[in-house]
Amino acid sequence: MSASISTSVLSHGELSKRIPASETAVFQHSPEADSKLRREWEPGCQPDEIYDRYLPRWRAWLRRYLVKRLREEKDWMADWQVRVRTEGRDKFFYWTAIFGTHTFFMTFLPVLFFFGFPVKARGLLYVVGMGIHISSFAKDLVCTPRPYSPPVIRLSMSTHHHEYGFPSSHSTNSVSIALFFGGWLYELRHQVGSSANAPLIITVVLFVYAASVVGGRLYTGMHSTADIIGGSLMGAACWLLWVIVGAQTEAWVNTGTWLVPAISIPLTLGMVHYHPEPLDDCPCFEDAIAVLAVILGSFVGHWWGVISGEAIPSVVQRQSYQSGPLQGITVIAFRLILGLGIMFAWRLIAKTTLLRILPPIFRTFSKVSGEDLPTRRFYKAATDYKQVPQKLAFRQIPSVVDLQIGTNENSSFSTSPVDSPVLSMNGHPSKSSSAFLQAPSTNGVRQRTREEEEKDKEEEEKKRKDEEIRFLIRVNKRKGDRSKYDAEGG
Repeated sequence: MSASISTSVLSHGELSKRIPASETAVFQHSPEADSKLRREWEPGCQPDEIYDRYLPRWRAWLRRYLVKRLREEKDWMADWQVRVRTEGRDKFFYWTAIFGTHTFFMTFLPVLFFFGFPVKARGLLYVVGMGIHISSFAKDLVCTPRPYSPPVIRLSMSTHHHEYGFPSSHSTNSVSIALFFGGWLYELRHQVGSSANAPLIITVVLFVYAASVVGGRLYTGMHSTADIIGGSLMGAACWLLWVIVGAQTEAWVNTGTWLVPAISIPLTLGMVHYHPEPLDDCPCFEDAIAVLAVILGSFVGHWWGVISGEAIPSVVQRQSYQSGPLQGITVIAFRLILGLGIMFAWRLIAKTTLLRILPPIFRTFSKVSGEDLPTRRFYKAATDYKQVPQKLAFRQIPSVVDLQIGTNENSSFSTSPVDSPVLSMNGHPSKSSSAFLQAPSTNGVRQRTREEEEKDKEEEEKKRKDEEIRFLIRVNKRKGDRSKYDAEGG
């Protein structure tokens, strides 16, 4: 229990002998001491010139500042990890990281709805949802790598950690959740009484929860100090914002005005449209879309419940499990099983249905209007494919408008930092990658307008910038920032 893990004290040279040098980060996917190390691709590891050329100047400046901090931290983080890692701590932080995953939020966030606390349930959903969206937005905005590995070793439960480093979304979510429940506990202080031990115990539990998740991101090598500080501040800001505007927002929706859907729907679509485009393939955009859809659904559902009436009043929901211990336990178990079962079943049904009906609708809209469908890098418009590939049909988080053409966690192909996701295996644009950079063809002949000409100029400028990036990648022989460490440390 107290002995340091053998994998955490390996030198950089020993790691190089044990692991192929084709990827960028060293992962340990089990807390066991004899677990196998493996290298995996991560975004944010292209040479700095690539990001300077692709990103706007102010975004490139932010990235350079954060990357400079990573270089300054790399040695002490590796030394600190060697000193503090033990098998017992590895298991603890390995498992507490689950409290920041999509699966946890999918099962945890609806629970308050099940037990008759809709106001608090919506508040928790909006606080956590804002944190997920803001952290995803920031990741794609600055495109920073995670801490340098090697020398740091990643301890992670899943292989699906192909997101940028800054900020730590785990830190954002855990801090916002702890503050939310802490604030709720403060509201109940007069009902509980100052002599009871429950408030103190709950406060300690919330503190340990937040500290374990935030500190665990540093311990496991998944984030730097700047990542967890930035993520924690974002989580606190989301909670504070809801403290300020939460009551007014609830009161506004409770008026039943049609302004609720008239404002919330266009606002959500605008937030999706103006999400920053990163250089590397990153799932942050899908995370942002998913949580915005959940928040919008809650807003519209709450509004519809106001104008049509609740099926079961909240007070009845709470009283139904307060009649006695045995009945209470039975009702709680039944609601959890039924509620989560319905939620997962609805997800499968909705996803299957939408994958069948939305692409034809988008194609028809493009054909009738003569407009090209909006697409993002690494995604494919509905006009450019006929059928959804089976391997993408049941991905964890589906796209709303576009079909992602990158590989998923079950794919055998993994992209190298030199072979950017923009390129094919031989370093040249593949047919599929160049297809989504071109406007899809439409039937009929239509008169060209000034807007179309300006759009074509923007497309040409985008292609020119992509070609410059490809050229820089081909002529640059080093493996991004990790090679800088290799050159320095030997």
